[in-house]
Amino acid sequence: MSPKQSSTGINGKRWITIKDVAVKAGVSVGTVSRVLSGNGYASEESRRHVLRAAKELGYRPHGLARSLKLQRTDTIGLLITDIMNPFYSILAAGVLECARKLGYHVIVSATDEEPELEREYLEVLMEERAAGIIAIPTGKNVNYWKEAVDLGTGVVLVDREVQGVQELDVILVDNEKGAYDAVSYLIGLGHRRIGIITGPLETNTGAGRLRGYRLAHRNAGITVDEQLVEVVSFKQKSGIDAAQRLLSLPDPPTAIFAANNALGEATLMVIREKGLSIPNDISFVMFDDVPWACQTSPSLTVVNQPTRDLGYIGMEVLDRRMRALEEGNQIAAQKIILIPNLIIRESCAEPKTR
Repeated sequence: MSPKQSSTGINGKRWITIKDVAVKAGVSVGTVSRVLSGNGYASEESRRHVLRAAKELGYRPHGLARSLKLQRTDTIGLLITDIMNPFYSILAAGVLECARKLGYHVIVSATDEEPELEREYLEVLMEERAAGIIAIPTGKNVNYWKEAVDLGTGVVLVDREVQGVQELDVILVDNEKGAYDAVSYLIGLGHRRIGIITGPLETNTGAGRLRGYRLAHRNAGITVDEQLVEVVSFKQKSGIDAAQRLLSLPDPPTAIFAANNALGEATLMVIREKGLSIPNDISFVMFDDVPWACQTSPSLTVVNQPTRDLGYIGMEVLDRRMRALEEGNQIAAQKIILIPNLIIRESCAEPKTR
């Protein structure tokens, strides 16, 4: 069900939401929620504005929202970016496994890396009073994440951070180390022209993997040719375009490092379309050890992330956060860094002499 559908009644008439009330009252969604639920502080003036706006608009919570408000402690929202990407499927499996053990129900939504869609899902989850949210954020929507915290919603970010929000628990992978190890391995084989295709630098995954790439070159005394650096989205189409640009250079790379499995799959498609052989013509390393990486021929050298653990630990941390909120305890936000490891298979070799 899309966020838009969630605000429409069975007769086709749109539900009046707390966002509508907030706009009319000139206050935040969080203030409306606190006034209407009777939980949390709101000034007397804000309270009057909210109640007047709610009455004039004819606002009333629908059945699902009411039931979730009464049983909010077992409802968790999980926001991932791409349901088809095996990385996120494995991460979600870790969340679901832990959630079952702890007695939570999980609602899964996919944002497709779109900040606007992320905002809509966050609005739905806040309006429905979900007890907690685990998210792979787009890196945008700072005010919405702060709003969720202000509402007393437990929030844990996994795989990525949101710059400007310090109050959130975060579970990350050491992206810089993973990329550094991969690129250093290629340099050790003799490669000096190594292309990188990485994701948006607004995300710590995209930025961290590029930092590791640059650090490996710097420590080896190699100057990076900026023509070999492609910063795109984490979507396959952008990866195809980036790989085509790299392999069409007058002096193309002898190796490519793809910063996630979607970009890796795209790069492999372009390499094969150009009739190149791995690793005879070009070496290849990918960040993510997804199931198909060891089933290709040749099998791929990868940076292996503890993907399931990202989700499982994220759920454990969220459970602790929600228990503390229920008990009125203040606990500091924590950042947990998990360590990836390089798995060497068959897709890399010494570069050909040109």
